Amino acid sequence: MTQVPFRDTFWNVPGWAQVALYVGALVAIAVFAYGMWQRITLWRAGGPENRFDHVPQRLRLVALHALGQARTLSQAYPGVMHATMFWGFLALFMGTVLATVDYDITLPLFGYKLLKGDFYLCYETVLDLFGLFFVIGLGMAVWRRFVVRPDKVDPTARFAAVLALLFVINVTGFVMEAARLAVVQPAWARWSPVGYALGQTMLAAGMSEAALRSTHLSVWIFHAVLALGFIAIIPYSYFVHLITTPLNIFFAKLTPRGAIAAIPNIEEAEALGVSKLEEFSWKRRLDFDACVECGRCQAACPAYLSGTALSPKRIIVKLKRHLHGELAGPIHGELIKPEELWACTTCMACVQECPAFIDIVDTIIDLRRYLALSEGALPSTAPQSLQNIQRAGNPWGLPAGERLAWAQGLDVPVLEEGMDVEYLYWVGCSASYDRRNQAIARAVVKILKAAGVSFAVLAEERCHAEVARRLGEEYLYQTVAQENIENLNRYGVRKVITHCPHCFNTIKNEFPQFGGTYEVVHHSVLIQELIASGRIKPKKTLDATVVFHDSCYLGRYNGIMDAPRDVARAVPGLRVIDPPRTRERGLCCGGGGGHMWMEVKSEKRVNVIRVEELLATRANVVGTACPFCLAMVDLGRKVKEAEETLAVKDVSELVAESLE
Repeated sequence: MTQVPFRDTFWNVPGWAQVALYVGALVAIAVFAYGMWQRITLWRAGGPENRFDHVPQRLRLVALHALGQARTLSQAYPGVMHATMFWGFLALFMGTVLATVDYDITLPLFGYKLLKGDFYLCYETVLDLFGLFFVIGLGMAVWRRFVVRPDKVDPTARFAAVLALLFVINVTGFVMEAARLAVVQPAWARWSPVGYALGQTMLAAGMSEAALRSTHLSVWIFHAVLALGFIAIIPYSYFVHLITTPLNIFFAKLTPRGAIAAIPNIEEAEALGVSKLEEFSWKRRLDFDACVECGRCQAACPAYLSGTALSPKRIIVKLKRHLHGELAGPIHGELIKPEELWACTTCMACVQECPAFIDIVDTIIDLRRYLALSEGALPSTAPQSLQNIQRAGNPWGLPAGERLAWAQGLDVPVLEEGMDVEYLYWVGCSASYDRRNQAIARAVVKILKAAGVSFAVLAEERCHAEVARRLGEEYLYQTVAQENIENLNRYGVRKVITHCPHCFNTIKNEFPQFGGTYEVVHHSVLIQELIASGRIKPKKTLDATVVFHDSCYLGRYNGIMDAPRDVARAVPGLRVIDPPRTRERGLCCGGGGGHMWMEVKSEKRVNVIRVEELLATRANVVGTACPFCLAMVDLGRKVKEAEETLAVKDVSELVAESLE
């Protein structure tokens, strides 16, 4: 009769070693639990923040991005490397759990052998293959970190020790299995392909049964010590990310990415921004602890790319070290310099890339708030622009009476009490006062009128001070936001059209914090709908190749990437292409985060870097859907002396021109 395949858990292991294993396991688990309790206590010392809502959605995030490694896999080599290691580790961990359940629970309590028969054979094959994948992933990690050495990763002894420990634990597991199979030689040995091949190599090398048994026992003891030591050191080492990363993904920000948390009761608030560790919430502390120092944020950061003082990785790592008492001193001025914070364009590229879902931009803005509100230390020309917003309702300080000058001769309806229109067209400061961007507003009006859309503009419109909020001047932002919301509500506004992504994001995602909830549509989305429904039809052929530049506040912030491209494609003759960095990974124009209104010291300006990329595509026109982007790209092409070869146009201008 053929013997049923089964797992012989303690083959060749004497009783004393088995007892030592269980005692060691209890000690390792106790050390692990104590270490985790210390970390949790450290997190809980932060302020309150509700991240326990929408549990099903949070579990889906964990399944997709922690277990499924979706965001990690968005980059080819490092994604495959880490996913291979993670899935290999996860399979080996689950295999150990199943073996424990089999020997310590189902067999003694229920008399049932779990690991036997076909299930056991599949178990062996899966563990062998995933163990092999794990080793391959480790090899890829060694090659990348210590041979290729990209700028964003640190080739330090700490990481060498991490990789070496994982490698030795895995390889000793294969050696144990090989020695056992070489001695027992069960009929099902080939179901463990790696162990079987290694065992056959041992036999071919002439190892006797005694030598194989001795090797098995000595390696078993060594492997057990390493494995239990690994469990014990998890909370005290880099390996803690196995816990902190899934936790941080579970507690991820579910509110709109572009919505910065308001300072409640700002008139009475004791803390304005963050100046010390105690003022961070428990979730932000978990953020710091969840950082795996992979450098993806730094590699994507336009401020770092342009040679400013900012590295988002260094910001978070320094706060992480500060959290654990490894870096002392005040946060502002010593740990983190003001020039690091002011260099951020708030483009969210770092947040988009972070596999641990760390809210890096929100942290930077919290730190900016302290500088702006408590220290009054705004950089360069930013204070003048904010004073202009407060005094005149626009960053230039131009007269409020000139806000509608762009509309002369267009017969644009102005909203009055009792007027019933479908949309309020929020023009924004750029198109109201900047001569070049006024063409966007005129194009939008032309399209709306051609489609028969019922709309009006607001005479009382004033800057919503989004730039103030991003610079940390929350008090000015809240004051202006409430004034704008009162005007919108007074007229009973329900739907708002914007062409500026900064206006779009503010009115859609941040005005609701102060009682202003409206249906907000970006002009590219509305134009796309008007074309699709046949209410307008571009007719005039425009023979050009358009390379589309994604606005950070439209694309990464709000997920609108197809609509402006579809609008441009609807124009006869236009060929729409993408630059190398595009969509979610589009490179910032350099105008966000207050940079439209201040100078930041850098080796090379972000907009110039972006224009060089756009020029390399050999397109005739840069298509935009943001007045900030248009202005920054326009300036960049002038620096590159490319005004004759490269035009810059908003998608509404392309459609309006084709309607003629």
